[in-house]
Amino acid sequence: MNRRKWATAGLPLTMAAMLATACGGNTNDNGAQGTTGAVETTAQESAGASQSAEVNKDPVTLRYLTWDYSDRTVSTDAWIASLKDSMQITIDMQNVPTDQYNVTLKTKYAATDLPDLVKTHGIDRKLNLSEKLTIDPDQFVDLSDLPAIADFVPSVIQDRKSNEAGKLYYVPVSTNALGVLYNKKTFADNGIAIPTTLNDFIAACEKLNSAGVTPIAAGFKDSWTTQIIPFIAFGQFVNAKHPEAKAQLADGSLKYADLKEDVLKALNVQLDWIDKGFFQKDILGTDINVASQMVGTGKAAMLINGTWQLGAVQASNPDAEIGFFALPLNATGEKTILPTSADEGILINAKSKHLEKAKEALNAYLSAENQTLVINDLKGIPTNTKVQVTDPFVKEVQAAMAAADVQSDWWGGNGYYQPSGTAFSMDKSIQNLIAKGTTPEQFIADYDAANAKALGK
Repeated sequence: MNRRKWATAGLPLTMAAMLATACGGNTNDNGAQGTTGAVETTAQESAGASQSAEVNKDPVTLRYLTWDYSDRTVSTDAWIASLKDSMQITIDMQNVPTDQYNVTLKTKYAATDLPDLVKTHGIDRKLNLSEKLTIDPDQFVDLSDLPAIADFVPSVIQDRKSNEAGKLYYVPVSTNALGVLYNKKTFADNGIAIPTTLNDFIAACEKLNSAGVTPIAAGFKDSWTTQIIPFIAFGQFVNAKHPEAKAQLADGSLKYADLKEDVLKALNVQLDWIDKGFFQKDILGTDINVASQMVGTGKAAMLINGTWQLGAVQASNPDAEIGFFALPLNATGEKTILPTSADEGILINAKSKHLEKAKEALNAYLSAENQTLVINDLKGIPTNTKVQVTDPFVKEVQAAMAAADVQSDWWGGNGYYQPSGTAFSMDKSIQNLIAKGTTPEQFIADYDAANAKALGK
């Protein structure tokens, strides 16, 4: 994807455990590809199949608005063909360029011309779509009763229902995690074991530096990448210590200044590593594609980013063995924090003239059989428990999730951490921190000032 998704819904620890046992892996999309994973289904008996005998055979046409056809061409084509063959449902798909999607969706919403099926990047707890649109709670259908829902990890479903309406408007089918993508050969050649504490991680970076290997590749020319380490650090030093803070920061009952000591710890991790020389020299002149290539070719040992970045790393060297581990910012005896995100999904327009057919079509899309195709296209980590993953990288991600304290979102996401409408730009502000154009203390003051203005205080 070409626009990174910061709107998040996610995978609490229960999901990580379930995926580990049950599964065996686009603008705020800023350029991410999914993780690589060959998958297979253990259940031809999908929830969609169980319903097929009851399908009304009268032919209908359903309109479908999306932006992602190029990301999942094979699975979309198969789903559309299957609906036409078995359910007499024709899908009239309008695939809008990503950079035009927000405007297209808002225009159709305002004109009461929404199609039957609508793709969204996500909906936060205040019913704000990631497409910069606040919806009426009755505009879209509650999907809780679709048979296929039973096959999805319960924590994902519950998290998506944690909105003001208490409704399941869409089902995320793939997830990503923030952590460390590393070159296994570079680690092995330098005698580096996977670190499990902050001290271990710093020691590994120092050893790589001594060997003339760049420990961590940075693509900080792309401002969104500057947020990844602070996101993980905020999860470790703030969310884990103050789990109630993200909601209080959103409603204004808490300010970042009230958490100053812990927020400063989160902001200073990356700055400290820059001072220690753990990144290449031209961090603000290097984009994410070049940083990814550095790891694929062994010029750098690690890239701290989302699991979606694997494709870009491997593109530079398809033979490279790339692994994954949670970034350990913890002390000995503490749990490592691993932030995750599961989002994007299809909505059903509650005003559709073919409501039952739309439900049947979406149920078929969410079936284990179809989700196998979707995950193969996305090369991601499935949230449908009947889709099993065989790819080694994805298995490492799932193992890391099972061992870590998994958080279901990250700093700034899912309608938390800041009031709606704040003008604070986190990515540009962190990029400015790196460039020494501001200080961590001023970052906090600016964030609070922007939030107060949004709240009218």
